[in-house]
Amino acid sequence: MLFLLAPTPRTAAADAAIPAPLPFPLIERFENLGEADGLLGHKVHCVLKASDGRLWVGTWEGLLVREGNKFKRYTTADGLTQKMVLCLAEDTRTGDIWIGTMRGLNRFSAGRITGYLQTDSGLPNNVVYGVDVYSNHVWAATAAGTGDLNLRSGEWAIYDHKNAAMHEPWCYSVKGANDRVYIGVWGGGIVEHDPARGTFKEYRDPDGDFHYDLVPDDGPINDVTSWIAIDDGVLWQTTYFGCSRYDGSKWKTWVEGKSPLPSNFAQFVWARNRAAWIGTDKGLSVTDGDTWVNYLPGEKGQGLVDIHRPGVPVEHRTMTTSLVNGFVLGIWTDDTEAWIATADGLSRGILAKGPGVTPASNP
Repeated sequence: MLFLLAPTPRTAAADAAIPAPLPFPLIERFENLGEADGLLGHKVHCVLKASDGRLWVGTWEGLLVREGNKFKRYTTADGLTQKMVLCLAEDTRTGDIWIGTMRGLNRFSAGRITGYLQTDSGLPNNVVYGVDVYSNHVWAATAAGTGDLNLRSGEWAIYDHKNAAMHEPWCYSVKGANDRVYIGVWGGGIVEHDPARGTFKEYRDPDGDFHYDLVPDDGPINDVTSWIAIDDGVLWQTTYFGCSRYDGSKWKTWVEGKSPLPSNFAQFVWARNRAAWIGTDKGLSVTDGDTWVNYLPGEKGQGLVDIHRPGVPVEHRTMTTSLVNGFVLGIWTDDTEAWIATADGLSRGILAKGPGVTPASNP
């Protein structure tokens, strides 16, 4: 006669202790770069790894491109309209790099830099906070509206509070996806533009409260939009009062103290697949909306890793390496690495292989 033995309480407890796989890879270790490694100044505002493998870095003292282990520098002497680089985007069809600065938009093509200023082109304003290349168009979010440069005709269109659903013209971020262009407006939420129809749709904070998210998940968490990103049909918004996600049918919001978000001061978001990498003034977070991992610098130079899984206690880990600085200004990731621009240097996070792979507590 065959008897089937039920698992003992000890076996069940051991099974329950096995952590659930994560929906995205963890960072195994950090490598940090500063002025001694060739950076122009200590403050790094943006970072982009191009399709040819070259790393582009925007600092407050100029532009850098890394080939191998060496940086090549570009400043106003090389044609940049201003040394303070705020944003970067690649035209993957041509390999051209578009560079937004505090004074104008720049195009790096075949080793040559071409500048676009408000006075000699259709650029709405010289302060370019965000740039994106989408569907033969270059979109520039500026302090006085969003500019649309048609790469085929060379003509510009300007969208602001006069001809689009914008509460104000101060635009911080722009991103194209799924036949739409999304514009993050500083005090006006998010604007969705359909270029084919020429229509605009506005997403505003329904609470109408500047400081608090009175009703969670009812819409954008705040009208002040610091950055937006979209991938795989999921739109993410960061603000200085928390962050939001919109999957096309419903909104989800997170605030410090009531969620794993380490700080409400969220100033950048990078979307990859259905996850978001969020830069705050306290460190770096990655989430799919349910699971969160926070990378925070410790007081003694160690890396603090907090893993938040739904329904279980927070798992705390310590790494021997850490972000170079917790004030994160820009992010770029793929399946193998994450580059993080901070207020005091550049960090590279080496990712574990495959989602759900967890590094040792002290890699």
